[in-house]
Amino acid sequence: MRAILIISFFLLHNILLAQSIDYNTEIQPIFDNSCVACHSGPNPSAGINLSSYENVIASNIVDVGNYENSILWQEVSSGDMPNNIANNNLGIPDLTEEQVALIANWILDLECMALDCLPEYTCVLGECVCINDADGDGICDEFENETSLDATNKEREVVKIFDMHGQYGQENEKNHVVIYIYNDGTVRKEIQIK
Repeated sequence: MRAILIISFFLLHNILLAQSIDYNTEIQPIFDNSCVACHSGPNPSAGINLSSYENVIASNIVDVGNYENSILWQEVSSGDMPNNIANNNLGIPDLTEEQVALIANWILDLECMALDCLPEYTCVLGECVCINDADGDGICDEFENETSLDATNKEREVVKIFDMHGQYGQENEKNHVVIYIYNDGTVRKEIQIK
């Protein structure tokens, strides 16, 4: 049992380190100030406990990489949460637009758990981006330096298409995150909305 707890701690620690938005300093304070009065403890409202990262994920209100389908984002962006009871009886104001946007970006950023970026890239908001890209063209400097003149005239080609679950060829599904890997090493994420 102790080995499982140690492994779980290291996995969670690595997940948190891979993200550009720090859950503990940027997201949990929003929940602490606006949500945990009702959504914590042994019997949290609607069975949703927002008192910690583990509890938020266990509540199944986050669709990793897809904030629009996440119950958490739907509730805070619509203004339904905090609700009127929290507003009127506890004096808790609605979340600001910045807080709602930060929650959406955090949900996108969770996708970094599933992406395996090349060493020249880092994952930011669920996308692999170049660490070194002096000219801002989306191609890492390491790859540009190795490219010949003939290769620069070639269009980049998609070499793999898959979804968040590693399924291939699913690019036509509605509200579905599709990841494209190109022959130059770049990666593009697209949300299919139909």
